[in-house]
Amino acid sequence: MADWLPERLPEDVEAERALLATLCAPGAELAAKDLAFQLQEDDFVHPAHRAVFKALRDLIEGQIDINPLTLKDVLDQNGDLGRVGGYPGLIELLGAEEVGRPQVLADLLSRKHKLRQLIRLGAQMVRQAAEEEAPPETLVEQAATDLMRLAQGRQRKDLQHVGDVARDAMESLLDRLEGRGSSGLRVGFSRLDSITQGFQPGNLIILAARPGIGKTALALNWLLRSAMYHKAHAAFFSLEMSKEEVFSRILSAHARVNMKHVQAGGFDDAVQAQLLRSRDALMELPIFINDQAAITVREITAMVDRHLSQSNQKLDLLIVDYLQLLSSPQDSRAAKQSEAVRIGEISRAFKLLAKDHGIPVVVLSQLNREVEHRQGGRPQLSDLRDSGAIEQDADMVMFIHRRMKPTMEGEEEDRSAELLLAKHRNGPTGVVPLYFEGEFATFREMERTTDSD
Repeated sequence: MADWLPERLPEDVEAERALLATLCAPGAELAAKDLAFQLQEDDFVHPAHRAVFKALRDLIEGQIDINPLTLKDVLDQNGDLGRVGGYPGLIELLGAEEVGRPQVLADLLSRKHKLRQLIRLGAQMVRQAAEEEAPPETLVEQAATDLMRLAQGRQRKDLQHVGDVARDAMESLLDRLEGRGSSGLRVGFSRLDSITQGFQPGNLIILAARPGIGKTALALNWLLRSAMYHKAHAAFFSLEMSKEEVFSRILSAHARVNMKHVQAGGFDDAVQAQLLRSRDALMELPIFINDQAAITVREITAMVDRHLSQSNQKLDLLIVDYLQLLSSPQDSRAAKQSEAVRIGEISRAFKLLAKDHGIPVVVLSQLNREVEHRQGGRPQLSDLRDSGAIEQDADMVMFIHRRMKPTMEGEEEDRSAELLLAKHRNGPTGVVPLYFEGEFATFREMERTTDSD
């Protein structure tokens, strides 16, 4: 395979020397401490400069004075003294002209490094496409993710005075206290919204249940109600159902029409008119659906980034149905590991997606079969299937519990259910009584009742 890289990559060796000489000079401790952790070894192209920069950081971390002798000692311990031409070479390097604004040079080296990364990424794309290592769709999504990560760069967050933090925090708190707003996205279940104060931006929320209990129906209820009542821009990734099936469920819930009767042709003009009215209403809502099977978190992230860049609208809610059906990239280590390791990597990736994009991410999950054999069948955190990492990464974990025992002939189906908030990193746990209307693919909160004498 031909060498895809150009003969010369973007670099500035003189700027590297001048920056190191400036940071290692007497009286430059503050600048050295600041810039040494803005930069990384790969920002330096020359091997001697990389070695000196590493030694500089070691001294700073060890809180040791920076001077030629201490640098020489660390270089010697690291086995790098020969790279700089011994002590005479170190003295010569540190004798380069110092500059008054080292931040300018640090920014220059960071920019050169980013250009080198861009060239290498482009070369990698060319090589992978030429060798047909993976399907083109996979290569495109991988490239989009890599480019987005490169565009974001190294984001620094400086220390903020508590007064600056207080202004933003108190504004949000007072809005909530005075009923003007919520700190999170409310999903139309009053008791759940009261416990959680809405789904918080950056949170990973796990909704888990055994098959057939109704986790997809509940998640779609959240999607629909948040879009209807709060104009939330919501995305639903379905790995099991087609987009037409997803829409049918939303339509049934909105129109309160039994879709099984509709699909069987058992409806009259009035039902048809109701379906059309609901269809028109749904078409106005900011709901987005994807039904790609065997999708990866990397591909979901790329789609989210592309949607955000094209629509100039942020997403307020992201739902994925469901965790165990997600694929791992072929080039990832987790793809070759156990299922527990693979699922753990996926849950961590979703937490990073939620945090980086500032949106609540709801991921549906299966439960282990052990829950079926437990007295009462109430799920608990240990029932999360495949990995304890799910519990660790999640900010909230919720279970749907329903009595699924067969009813006797003539006995009315038990439609009662419970939403168990088993983990809530930033608030209380609790139980929300629900009522399941399977014919409409809908859950609603159980009405409060008061016993009378």
